[in-house]
Amino acid sequence: MSLTDILEQYRKEEGAEDITKAKWYIIAACAMAASSAGAQIPDLYRMASASLDLETEKVVQRRIKDAILKTSGLYGIPRSLQALLPLFAILPDDHIDRVSPRYDSYGDPEATKAREARGMKYFDTIWTPAIGEFNRAKLLKYSPDLFLLNLKFYYEWNLSEVAILSAVETQMCNAAALICSFCPTQATWHTRGIVRHGGTIKDARMAQGLGLAIAELYDARTGDIEKIEDIDLEDQTPP
Repeated sequence: MSLTDILEQYRKEEGAEDITKAKWYIIAACAMAASSAGAQIPDLYRMASASLDLETEKVVQRRIKDAILKTSGLYGIPRSLQALLPLFAILPDDHIDRVSPRYDSYGDPEATKAREARGMKYFDTIWTPAIGEFNRAKLLKYSPDLFLLNLKFYYEWNLSEVAILSAVETQMCNAAALICSFCPTQATWHTRGIVRHGGTIKDARMAQGLGLAIAELYDARTGDIEKIEDIDLEDQTPP
């Protein structure tokens, strides 16, 4: 199947009437970036934004950019730039969307305090509070800087920001990106996170299926991905 075939299949299967609520293109964007296929993001963007008025196009653009930004910590900043810079290159100045909730609230003490609480809640929802505390303590024991940069700041400033993408949408993107990054254990946990954040089994199946399809298309290694029906959604075993 070609990229167009895959995208069309999942667009039809999702059946979203409102493109600004559809998930197929944000999941695909993250999977493509993780698979080192960022050069094809303009093709995805053109398909998702075809025939839209300018303001709606900007919302689609905003969602794609936020999806790649959020998952960049999972597969690396260089790969995220390989996906974002080709997109930027096709945008006329009057088509650039500049909505940036993190930048706009930077330096606001109240916003920072809210981020701290939201980041912990987001992490604990994925892992459960008990395992969340176990993971925080483990990272603090072995590498406080790892805790600070890859857990605290990443969840507070990145994943838990829901002004553009919801927690469920974010988790769907995370799961697909991790599938394409040869991280099967982490992919399983973040797939659980889709449901634990309020998503459905259908959402989880869509993220996994689209992630695997993109990985196959671009020859990205995935490892042994646990099928949705085999994942114990109540598992609380620490990694």
